[in-house]
Amino acid sequence: MVSDSYPRFLLFVLVLTVYSAPNALAGNSETESGEVHYKWALTLYGGPHAQETIGDVFSFQATFPDDTYIVAVGLSRELWRYKNWFALEVEGQVGKHFGEMDHWEFNGLLDIRWLPFPWDKYVETSLALGEGLSCATEIPEVELADYEEGQRLLNYLLFELTLGLPKYRRWDVVIPVHHRSGIFGLFGGVHGGANFVTGGIKYKF
Repeated sequence: MVSDSYPRFLLFVLVLTVYSAPNALAGNSETESGEVHYKWALTLYGGPHAQETIGDVFSFQATFPDDTYIVAVGLSRELWRYKNWFALEVEGQVGKHFGEMDHWEFNGLLDIRWLPFPWDKYVETSLALGEGLSCATEIPEVELADYEEGQRLLNYLLFELTLGLPKYRRWDVVIPVHHRSGIFGLFGGVHGGANFVTGGIKYKF
């Protein structure tokens, strides 16, 4: 069963994060241009459940008819960076659902973050794609309502846009899309999932 693997995966994320902690204590490093980049980040975000598919979210056709929301906090650690082009991160998240659902959600993922944008001199921007596992403390009701099927453990995808001012390098505004799905039946035959369109802040240290 795929659902039996989530404790081992979350343990792997925890061990990987703890293993990387001594390197973080040695201090932050510099980019080729001499700018400091921070290896740890704490992100707080929240937003409503968006019905329809992930494609509808990105084409601005999603609807928000139900009273369902998530608030989540994530702790991430940069593992590796290639110059000032892209970085690989590990992240753990804890989320709480409100409204029509009141369960908890735990996510472990690896992120790849694209760093350079032409307008970074004015607004520092990055774009991250995260892939991992999501474990809910109960089968989410919105997934059952939309697809008549569900499972506590599903695949997890995170799409995150960050925007910050060069003067305040530790702080970013974030726009994450929070996505759980069964990957066309790979997870227990589940073909559906859930999307949340959110916003929040990120503090880097």
